[in-house]
Amino acid sequence: KWSDCNHVVALGFELSGDWMQSYEKKLPDQLGDGVRVLIYAGDQDYICNWLGNQAWAQAMPWPHRADFAATSPVPWMAGGKQAGTLQSSHGFSFLRVYDAGHMVPRDQPANALAMLQ
Repeated sequence: KWSDCNHVVALGFELSGDWMQSYEKKLPDQLGDGVRVLIYAGDQDYICNWLGNQAWAQAMPWPHRADFAATSPVPWMAGGKQAGTLQSSHGFSFLRVYDAGHMVPRDQPANALAMLQ
């Protein structure tokens, strides 16, 4: 059964310096080294909306930016039905997950597992 974060455990990570960080500037190097990158967002997320995430993904400077921006999102299937849209090029993917908020694995657990397979 899924449950919300344990705040006592989370506090330990926060106090040790392991807290949210921006990795946007590190992604181009990772992609250049052949590391596949998946950015995903739930289409019902009002904290980090999918349109903003898609916009920065398309604008991120990296060698294949133009190729990525030229691709159109295609239907993403999970469990035999369309569960979102996927834009992908040269190892970089942006996935919009339908009917999911900020916590995609809580809202769409089977689809969240499928996006990692």
